[in-house]
Amino acid sequence: MQISEKEFAIIREISNNQIHDQRSLAGKAGISLGLTNLIIKRLITRGYVKSKLLNRKKIQYILTPKGFSEKASKSYNFALKAVDNFKIMKQKLQELILKENMNSEVEFIISGNSEITDIVELAIRSLNNSTIKYSRNTGNDSSSNPAVIEVISSGNNMVSKKIDVLEYLSASKLFY
Repeated sequence: MQISEKEFAIIREISNNQIHDQRSLAGKAGISLGLTNLIIKRLITRGYVKSKLLNRKKIQYILTPKGFSEKASKSYNFALKAVDNFKIMKQKLQELILKENMNSEVEFIISGNSEITDIVELAIRSLNNSTIKYSRNTGNDSSSNPAVIEVISSGNNMVSKKIDVLEYLSASKLFY
């Protein structure tokens, strides 16, 4: 049986090996106290967590081997999904760069200072295409956009167009 995101948040907080009361677990997991109580009871029933009474007012929650296994499995699946998303993002960006590069002699200026900008640069570099010219502008501009590719065509008519990377990737149905 799969655990929900909220259940996973509680498991993750319990796995920090600190004595937690339900109120602190709720705060760290970002869910209500009542829902935290319900989730902990459900996790205990399923065998992911066990509780130990320390005194009349303190309970310690401990992950069982089944709980550790579920946490590891969920973390592993998250990592696999992140790697797959990275590969798809890189591929989509490479397709865009190759399409824009085939039209005429162009230069790409990558603007922004975010992880997305790093991925754009990595996508261009991994093409190993000496005809692709690019530079990176990491200066602080006033735009709130984390990544923009400016395509400058240097032919008879010098033309410039800007591509919002997040908008382009969103149109590709990469982000939910």
